[in-house]
Amino acid sequence: MEAQAATSTGAATKTLPAGDTVVALDRGRTAERGGVRAGRRDSVRRRALALSDMVAIVGAYLLVWVVDPPPGTLVERAPLLAALPLWVVVNKLLGLYDRDANLINKSSLDEFPAIAHSIVLGTGFVFLVGGLVLPFHVYRHQALWFALLALATTPAARGFARAFVRQRFSPERILVIGSGSVADMVCRKLAGHDEYGIELVGYVDESWTDREPATDLPHLGEVDVFDAVAREHDVERVVVAFSSLSHEQLLDVISTAKRLKLKVSIVPRLFEAMGHSVEIDSVQGMTLMGLSGLSRTRSSLLLKRTIDVCGAGLGLLVLSPLLAVVAVAIRLTSPGPVLFAQRRIGRDNTPFRMLKFRTMYEGSDRLKAELAHLNEASEPMFKIERDPRVTPLGRFLRRMSVDELPQLLNVLRGEMSLVGPRPLIPSEDAHVIGWHRDRLDLTPGLTGPWQVMGRTSIPFHEMIKLDYLYVAEWSLWNDVKLLLRTAPVVLGAKGQ
Repeated sequence: MEAQAATSTGAATKTLPAGDTVVALDRGRTAERGGVRAGRRDSVRRRALALSDMVAIVGAYLLVWVVDPPPGTLVERAPLLAALPLWVVVNKLLGLYDRDANLINKSSLDEFPAIAHSIVLGTGFVFLVGGLVLPFHVYRHQALWFALLALATTPAARGFARAFVRQRFSPERILVIGSGSVADMVCRKLAGHDEYGIELVGYVDESWTDREPATDLPHLGEVDVFDAVAREHDVERVVVAFSSLSHEQLLDVISTAKRLKLKVSIVPRLFEAMGHSVEIDSVQGMTLMGLSGLSRTRSSLLLKRTIDVCGAGLGLLVLSPLLAVVAVAIRLTSPGPVLFAQRRIGRDNTPFRMLKFRTMYEGSDRLKAELAHLNEASEPMFKIERDPRVTPLGRFLRRMSVDELPQLLNVLRGEMSLVGPRPLIPSEDAHVIGWHRDRLDLTPGLTGPWQVMGRTSIPFHEMIKLDYLYVAEWSLWNDVKLLLRTAPVVLGAKGQ
């Protein structure tokens, strides 16, 4: 039994083997439902973001009158709000309304430098020009307060705007091109984040009789029926993930997707060696991607170390009552020392003793071999969700990540940083070979990409690549983003 799928204008059809799920469609109906819905969602999102920016600016303006009111009345200075259209125009020029349409992960943190750029430009313009066209002066300290408050209100308002759009529209329907290990990795990463607002509908790739596909998504057909598959399943975005298709076939798929007004995301070759800090270059019409090197300036490393010392010192000072309470609780609930020191491999392959609050019964290390069959993590890591060696108090400390706080002492001693690659035990470090060992070019961190992006849900080999990419594209802003993203992980009790 065969199914017919329309793949060209008029009555032309393609024949599919039995089992594929494509049905006949009349292209004369222009059934671009997915593309139309995506365009409508993008239009609403752009308007919601513009409205949120204006609300954020007005909110910051009103908050100035709370923290440091200028002379005169609020009504007298209302003409300042005439600058609102200016901010929208500046944000439009900076791409703050159009970038979401091209991205799956729409992060306010990633766009924060552009937001700061907009606010500084807008505030500076009003401060410099306001006194020339308005019957009052804009004072320096009020302008500074406004800029600081707008830096807080704008990302928050944009986050609410995106949440509103996600709730109003159904999830973005994604079709994957490819069925290998990279496609499986893409699907796993996308499916694990509800905040992306996506729905995976299946994959398109050649049929294989000699091996099973790596991904669990349904096979919706081969590439010659891509047009019909996209229409039938209301696809809105296509993710190209290392398909076995030829170069010309992939170009044809991308061309067809654009004709159908679908969005296209492509997993680049050598993605393991590049992060998001990629500079797009053009040489005579050919697109090149420039990658940052492993070199970094002494001044940047000195500033990173200064932040580590100040942050760890302040953390120990503020958290000292909590640390004392936890120490007493550990001593009262189970015999043994308060702290657990474990040998880890640090920067430049230098071993050090990493400190933690003890969360297991004393002598638990000797039981590891007996519990090896319960290991739930990928080799060579060892993790059991309901580990019988963990004390009841220790389980709570791990869930809240409180057991990690003594590592602030490691940070003060220079053995660790607030942010950095995960410090591995020697048995794990032995499995890191080749260029992945460059992950040790920076001091290991109290938090880092592995802790923020999933902990034990990320396989060991992917965790190593994340650490390498962190080191390869390191910047102080990336450290700030990781610190900010650590907070919801801790507050959400997602520790292991």
